[in-house]
Amino acid sequence: MAHDRGAGRVARKSELAASRRRLGLDVPAPIDLNRATVRELGDQPAIGKALAGRIARWRAERTVQTPADLFHAGLISAQRLRELEQVAYGVTLIRPMIIGIEGPAHGYVDEGFTVDVRFRVGVVAPAILSIDFLFPSGAMRRAHFRLTAEDIERGAITVGDIVSGESGELHVYAKLRDADGGVHEYVTTFDVFTRNPVQIFVTPTHFTQSGAAGAPKFDFGQRRWYCYADVRWVNGEDRAVDLGRAVTVRMTDAGTEIGTFTFNLSGNIVIPARSTVYGSWHTYHEEGSAAFGVFHAKGDLTYTYSMSGSGFTPTRSQVWRTMRTLGYNIIRVGDFTANERNEYRRAAGEVASGIFRSRDMTVHGVELYRIEGTPEMEADKARFRFIDNQDEINQLRSKYTVDNWYLDVFFVEGRWDGAFGSSPVDGPVDKEGDGSGLVLRRDGDTVNLGQTFAHESGHYLGLEHADEEDGCADTDPASPDIDDNFIFSSSHADSHVITGCQINRMRKHGLVRSVTP
Repeated sequence: MAHDRGAGRVARKSELAASRRRLGLDVPAPIDLNRATVRELGDQPAIGKALAGRIARWRAERTVQTPADLFHAGLISAQRLRELEQVAYGVTLIRPMIIGIEGPAHGYVDEGFTVDVRFRVGVVAPAILSIDFLFPSGAMRRAHFRLTAEDIERGAITVGDIVSGESGELHVYAKLRDADGGVHEYVTTFDVFTRNPVQIFVTPTHFTQSGAAGAPKFDFGQRRWYCYADVRWVNGEDRAVDLGRAVTVRMTDAGTEIGTFTFNLSGNIVIPARSTVYGSWHTYHEEGSAAFGVFHAKGDLTYTYSMSGSGFTPTRSQVWRTMRTLGYNIIRVGDFTANERNEYRRAAGEVASGIFRSRDMTVHGVELYRIEGTPEMEADKARFRFIDNQDEINQLRSKYTVDNWYLDVFFVEGRWDGAFGSSPVDGPVDKEGDGSGLVLRRDGDTVNLGQTFAHESGHYLGLEHADEEDGCADTDPASPDIDDNFIFSSSHADSHVITGCQINRMRKHGLVRSVTP
């Protein structure tokens, strides 16, 4: 019997520390060279344990006026002096330094709050303050302030209207630049909670290209679909909350429940009072299970996760959608320059893929071929480089193909009808017949050519023109903006809209795969 299962755990402290380092969130506070302990000196990355001992011995008999005293004493190099002036100070402050970022004890979701960035002014004047806000959702916002004489006299700047749409940790990263090019950094964290105090947030490790859904990964060896996610648990209560270790997942397809399963994490999720706990989990779906069938049919599912404990039952929903992938074999019939070859690859791999991306379909790969080399192929190259009628299109497609699952695209130098390209509607998966493949003509406009790739591919994958009787209720031919649809009969270079009905029809074609690249 096939099963839907999962596993997960809370993140280790070392993993959180590594994550903070990657995000630049482990900036230490400025250090007083006279008052800091030897251990505090050693923990400052710009000093280290060896230099900390030498500084401690040297300052035992004198006071450090500025970091330059250490340079003149031969304890540090000129390069180290520059670094120390931006993270440490003596009696006389050389460079301006941020001494704190002050704000409320905690904030609430969708409720604005204010922070004060405070700094000390040194001999060198401060000039610009830059602040990055890293929100719990992962969104980043940046603000720059050119300091006025009033700001400098006050030694602070107030930043207001900070609003987070999700609960968790909000990191504030400030950079103070002085008039001499020096930079001083400071980081702090504020907790953001909801009035509904206990929440779960699930962030897929892999997203579809549109960013609208999580992308499952297929393991060919195990024949399983995996849904990997980063998780955070937020507790706004004044007491610890224990949610246990069981996670229940309800799976729905277009609102219809297809199954429910439960998996256990490696340990209980205990969230201290007014804190955020980070972790990860994954679900996996074996061949024959309900989720496996939907994913293999190139569909999507909504997972509603829930946990229960300490009187709370937080839930979170997340859409998981397999990426639909299409490949192109570009088969050149005629003489094409290296620039044209690169242009055609970009048109398929970037422009056409960009049009598909809004509906989570992507171009898996683009391969280049040419008809030439043997006497027979050279004769066909001369014969088919300019297509004179539909019979020649059929003969070309019937005679040549590439033995893979990619869509064959024959590039010719010209066509008798002047069309950019042509394709059968709902072309065959078996590429051996005369109805297999697209036939496009030379085009020097990469964007226009990319739209042609997408448009003709749509026909091959089963679509009629959007403004004709195509069987899709969401492509009303009378719509004033129907020409924005990518398969409008007279589509233009920026026609890019793909409707839900259209993508659902395209994804069922046999040349569309559901393996996320």
